Amino acid sequence: MNPEKDKINSGSGKWYRFFLNKYLIVTVLFLVWMFFFDQNSYFIHKELDEEVKVLTKDKRLYEQKLEKETIQIHQMKTNASEIERIAREKHYLKKENEDVFIIEKQKVKKPETNESKD
Repeated sequence: MNPEKDKINSGSGKWYRFFLNKYLIVTVLFLVWMFFFDQNSYFIHKELDEEVKVLTKDKRLYEQKLEKETIQIHQMKTNASEIERIAREKHYLKKENEDVFIIEKQKVKKPETNESKD
């Protein structure tokens, strides 16, 4: 019997027993199941959080649009010239004996150059 050999075996036996502990194995399996395979897994929560961010951004955008349109409706109710302006700009309506010319701006694409500036 070699005392140095017994120390090595007894030390590795503790780690061996620790990793074969039934409570540790069950806990690890439970955590793996909850993290990857469960209905409420981490990845599903991550996707849902991203969707909530997008929907929150959309909500703010629609609230701003609603605010602008509410102001515009109020102006239309109080000012008749505002109704005429909107009818002319958005619906292309005109008065009798009046010609309307619509000029649309076209964006000009700049040609790309492959020359490098030094």
